[in-house]
Amino acid sequence: MSEKGLILILSTYGAYLKALVFLFCQKKKTKLHGKWPKIFSFFATRPDHGDCSVVVILSHGTWRNGDEVYGVCGEPEGGDTLNFNSVLEMFGKQKAPALKNKPKLFIVQACRGSKTDFGVSRDKPDSGFNDKETSHLKPMTALSVAQDESDAQPVVLPMKEKDPDLGDSIVCRSTMPGYKSWRNEVRGSWFIQSLIEVFMNNAHRDNILELLTEVNCLVARRYQALGAKQMPVFESSLIKAMYFNPAAEE
Repeated sequence: MSEKGLILILSTYGAYLKALVFLFCQKKKTKLHGKWPKIFSFFATRPDHGDCSVVVILSHGTWRNGDEVYGVCGEPEGGDTLNFNSVLEMFGKQKAPALKNKPKLFIVQACRGSKTDFGVSRDKPDSGFNDKETSHLKPMTALSVAQDESDAQPVVLPMKEKDPDLGDSIVCRSTMPGYKSWRNEVRGSWFIQSLIEVFMNNAHRDNILELLTEVNCLVARRYQALGAKQMPVFESSLIKAMYFNPAAEE
């Protein structure tokens, strides 16, 4: 994908993108030699971030040592890789103070292993969640939580309100852990196609969790190749609803 193509894709999200940092491999097997951490750190520590940040990674990947993204164009054997968890740490409140309490969206299009999801037959309509099945569950209160214990000697510290360092982020990945991610050579990956379609049609109305649930549904229902299916997944540590452009219809 060209830089112009990626800018066009991102501009359809309905969000004003103040700063974009691009890194493209112009030649096959062009190694990055440790440039990944520096580039992500440069972006994360910018002092002029707007209301949120969006990081898009389009590459090949593997499940070696957890989620890893290849640092070359192609599928290297023992080539440069970047562990995605290290990227998340760069956007924590301590290392990226300008993004403190601001939503951070990570979109990762990459394989996460070599398994293929061949799906199962769809023989009856979907059944929704039954509220009665969970109505007996009660929320855990401070009085019902057991006191934390440790074999070490207790350390008495003054109580001070804190926030988690790595909160306020949402990570959406094109496939489940250990599985392949599919793409069409002409139209692009199933995941990115669906994400663009859903965001273009509904970003003015729905919050990010609703949008990504719609993307999951679209990929799961629409696409199939050589009998194979694909299931995207997202993880959220947001503490507030995130909207890209809620005033677009006005």
